[in-house]
Amino acid sequence: MDGLMPAESAGEKRVRPQRLFRPHMQKFVSGLLAVLLTAGCAVSPEVEPEESEAPPPLQPHEQTRKEAEALIGRLMEKNVTYGALRDPEDRYNLNIVKNVHIIAPVTGEYSINKTKTNYDVGGTDLGTMWSHDGKIYLAYGDTFRHEPQTDNWRSNVLAYTTDFDYTDGILFDGMILNNRGEAKELLRGKKIDNLEVTKIPTGGISIGGAMYLSFMSVKHWGEAGVWDCNFGQVAKSVDGGETWQYMDSLKWPGDSKFCQMAPVVDGDWVYVPGITGGRNGSAALMRVPVERYEDYEAYEYLTAVNDDGSPVFVKGQDGLANVCSLLPKPVGEMSFMYSEYLGEWLVTYIMGLDIIVRSAKDIWGPYSAPVKIAAQEDFPGLYGAFMHPSYVSEGGKKIGFMMSLWTPIYNSFIMEMELEK
Repeated sequence: MDGLMPAESAGEKRVRPQRLFRPHMQKFVSGLLAVLLTAGCAVSPEVEPEESEAPPPLQPHEQTRKEAEALIGRLMEKNVTYGALRDPEDRYNLNIVKNVHIIAPVTGEYSINKTKTNYDVGGTDLGTMWSHDGKIYLAYGDTFRHEPQTDNWRSNVLAYTTDFDYTDGILFDGMILNNRGEAKELLRGKKIDNLEVTKIPTGGISIGGAMYLSFMSVKHWGEAGVWDCNFGQVAKSVDGGETWQYMDSLKWPGDSKFCQMAPVVDGDWVYVPGITGGRNGSAALMRVPVERYEDYEAYEYLTAVNDDGSPVFVKGQDGLANVCSLLPKPVGEMSFMYSEYLGEWLVTYIMGLDIIVRSAKDIWGPYSAPVKIAAQEDFPGLYGAFMHPSYVSEGGKKIGFMMSLWTPIYNSFIMEMELEK
């Protein structure tokens, strides 16, 4: 990946809006209003008080936003720690993940980015991240004008930022826009059920002067966590994300393990973990030399891991047909990152109803038992969990990750988890 620019240039400090939700301020303001409303001011007996008019009813999308804001206020008071890693052989450096909490919403009108006003993005999800040309790019999935997922549907949109400090929220520099000043659909989804409903970004990387975005073509949304894929594919941009070219050679069948791809560059290799459509299958792994990323014939597939921990990769259709399980099912929305703090690879994904993290000495595993980092009962409607190597603090002990919520909130949040060795 390209090197990252510093968050602030010399002698210049970015001014960021205050976070909207501060629980102690909410309580203070609520209490102050209550005092003012009950105490009031005496009305002069010579003047008849005017009859107050009832406020106009909220529109449906406004009502949903009010519900979402109230729920976010409650969720931001949560700080949770789950059980430690079950590691009887003391094989892994990861011990426990603690102090998991929401830092701030990143998208939505209640975020510091005010994405509805600024980009016509009232509701969106995901937020997979990669670096390119001194910026962090964030790709989002199905996007709407209103949070209840109505009006101006775009299958995918793209934001970018030079804000490398996640600890007080992430401030966008901007989003890729259309000629109306709205966040632009990068890859046109046909929006026809049982043909192609949408195209959802699943991961991105930067090689040289180009960005490569992996996406899945969704044929049909089924029950919760279940959907059918047409294919997984890669698109390329050489102009900072303004336009994208489909890479027809980099296309895998929808029933393969590479409908949803989460690529990561490591040295001379691009490793590409993948899963089928939905969140109920197992994960597989393929790799390709960086300089041959666009060459489909150069890809090789993990078919086994030897007793000494060395991987077995096989090229071609034989390799694709005989991939071994990188992660056992169920796996959904993966994100991989090497932790300098632990000296281990980390993967986050949704497993069943909860988001978990696992660690491994090598990207091909074997991976540790799962450690829960966010539970459905604490963050209702959660899914996704995307990391970026720039979004760490305290020497990598703390990691920021992007998490989405479904309803009445349909937006993404920057979370934080603290690792303990």
